[in-house]
Amino acid sequence: MQLFFFRVLLKLQFWFRQMSVAHPQAVVSTHGLDGIIQLLEGLNGNEAVQLLNCSGASVGDGTRIVTGLAIRNAGSGLSNLSVGENCHIGSQVFLDLAGPVHIGNRVTISMRVTVLTHTDVGDSRCGIPPALAGVRIEDDAYIGAGATVLAGVTIGVGAVVAARALVVRDVAPRTIVAGVPARPIGPGRNNSQASELGGQRA
Repeated sequence: MQLFFFRVLLKLQFWFRQMSVAHPQAVVSTHGLDGIIQLLEGLNGNEAVQLLNCSGASVGDGTRIVTGLAIRNAGSGLSNLSVGENCHIGSQVFLDLAGPVHIGNRVTISMRVTVLTHTDVGDSRCGIPPALAGVRIEDDAYIGAGATVLAGVTIGVGAVVAARALVVRDVAPRTIVAGVPARPIGPGRNNSQASELGGQRA
């Protein structure tokens, strides 16, 4: 009997997820934008892309999104997010959409990458003023696992950011950067370099 009810619950969960993806406005009207964002964290593949596109973001054909995409500070919608075609967004990627995030075509963003578009120290008295600036990741760039990209940064065409790097300033096209803070360590790239520096994509 318990197995029967468990199967029924799984089918209901699957049905609810399908209906939510197909009708995001119903989710917004009942649970607000937070409902969409929470639903996104459990989706991958075409379902995640479809929900993003229906919720104000722009995601191109052939883009793959792995389960665990975390979006914060989206305001009233997801229009600050633009992703090109044939990209890979790995598991547990964190996108701060207080400012615009533009991701070009054929970009790889590996697992646990963090993209921040604002600084707000709140009630802290450390003297750092609030700041808000978008992030651009141009075509064919590769962001390694666990890297952090700060507000206002542009990562150029074909650039490689090594795993765990902290990117605080623009990265020139076809340049490899690594470290904390990230600094250029070499020009150009090939597939083996991207694999060694970036780690796993998932």
